[in-house]
Amino acid sequence: MPARSAQSAAGSPPREPPLLPPPHGEGLGLPPPLLFLPSRPSAGRRRQRAPHSWQRGRGGPGGREGANEEEGDGGPGREGRALRLHRPSPAPGEVPLPPGRAGERERVGTAMARTLVELFYDVVSPYSWLGFEVLCRYRHIWNIDLRFRPAFLGGIMQATGNKPPAMLPKRAEYMVKDVKRMAKYYQVPVQISKDDFQRITGTSSLGAMRFITAIDMTQPQYLEPLSREFWIRFWSQHEDIGQPENMLAVAGQAGLSSELSQKLLEMISSPAVKNRLKETTEEAIKYGAFGMPAVVAHFNGEPHLFFGSDRLELLGSVIGEKWLGPVPSPKM
Repeated sequence: MPARSAQSAAGSPPREPPLLPPPHGEGLGLPPPLLFLPSRPSAGRRRQRAPHSWQRGRGGPGGREGANEEEGDGGPGREGRALRLHRPSPAPGEVPLPPGRAGERERVGTAMARTLVELFYDVVSPYSWLGFEVLCRYRHIWNIDLRFRPAFLGGIMQATGNKPPAMLPKRAEYMVKDVKRMAKYYQVPVQISKDDFQRITGTSSLGAMRFITAIDMTQPQYLEPLSREFWIRFWSQHEDIGQPENMLAVAGQAGLSSELSQKLLEMISSPAVKNRLKETTEEAIKYGAFGMPAVVAHFNGEPHLFFGSDRLELLGSVIGEKWLGPVPSPKM
């Protein structure tokens, strides 16, 4: 009779291999969880301006710049609604995923391929600001690759025959109330009054959008903070954004050096920048945009257009992501 091992002699049965993968997929080649914080800037990079206090507040239903139809649904009460996710059973021989990660099964084989989401925006649009901030909050929660696409709202309106919503007196009256409600719900510091419409119609954002396009072409890491500072200056501080000295002031607030800011100012009159902004605007129109913000999600091999900052819950539903309210928490 063959001799038994010491362990068998002691009566301890051999251990069974674990059925579940170790945390975060170590040893299986799985990527880390999607919930993460942005990395700190390297020591050699110029530190950007610290986030504003309101950026972590509560938010809410969006609106749409340039809409001619009635305002869509999207009010308080939708934040707590969660989507029920179907969790398919593992195939024979397939390693089951831990609870809470069943929805990742189809992404494992494609190295967690992200859905490209493009945001076409203009800083003269308050609704674009709301959509911009919400998508910034979701880019580390949803499995998306968020791409900012600065475009020219005036060009879109002219090409599509659309008219500013404030041209209708009743719509202008409603828009003031609507933006105030949404700004409070989103906790984005948009300040608007009926006197702003005359200021808006007398302001061209073409220079500002060329300035933003120039930073996108040269130093894209500044695209987000620079765009945000333009919105703050125009919609929170009610100051001009079209004059060269004001563009330089905005650039300084976004953390750009004076040398880089001056270079961008010189670039706004160059054919390269003008053509880039024109091409981006035409691309938005090709997707079907007629106002802003225009969000395009590339999913299942085709683009899906969503108009307005109150369509982001629907965006999540289409691309298979869970809507957690306008200001999601990583713990939700």
